Amino acid sequence: MGGKLFFFYYIHLPRQHLLVLFSLLSLAVASQVSASWYSCSIKGLPLVRNLTNAPQSNYGRGGLSHLTIAGAVSHGMKEVEVWIQTMAPGSGTPIHRHSCEEVFVVLKGSGTLLLSTTSMKTRHPDEPHNFPISMNTTFTIPPDEPHQILNSDEHDDLQLLVVISQPPIKVFIYDDWSMPHTAARLKYPYYWDEECFQYNAKDEL
Repeated sequence: MGGKLFFFYYIHLPRQHLLVLFSLLSLAVASQVSASWYSCSIKGLPLVRNLTNAPQSNYGRGGLSHLTIAGAVSHGMKEVEVWIQTMAPGSGTPIHRHSCEEVFVVLKGSGTLLLSTTSMKTRHPDEPHNFPISMNTTFTIPPDEPHQILNSDEHDDLQLLVVISQPPIKVFIYDDWSMPHTAARLKYPYYWDEECFQYNAKDEL
């Protein structure tokens, strides 16, 4: 009759093997559910979470590991956003500015904060002030102050807890400290917001 033939295989496994297989499948499902809490979960987050297996990425930036703990685009946060960022030795952020306030706490390692304090009063950022940072250091970046964070340590990672206001973040990126403010490139949505930004846009259609 032109129908297709389907073959079904029955494999008898010992009970202990079935238990192991069931456990592995349960872990796989649990990991997918857990990952969904961190990725584009705009309807909210569990009250208490363990960050041990939370997904992280460098988003195309060598030496970076970024985790959005609670975000606007990814989790529906309204007033603040919280990240953990880890920078390998010799790596760092680009020179950039944004209109939001930003607070850092150094969780481990050491590095350098470069900060231009002229804001938008001059044509381009002035020579930055250098501030050493280390574990238990905290610092605040005012709105629209060009800045850069570098892991200047040769051996250890620099890990930061970051809190920003007015999410989602819109970042203006500079090639160097002499680049005019008007030439700085706007990046929005920012790299770690792109996937959920597109996901949410499709969901609203």
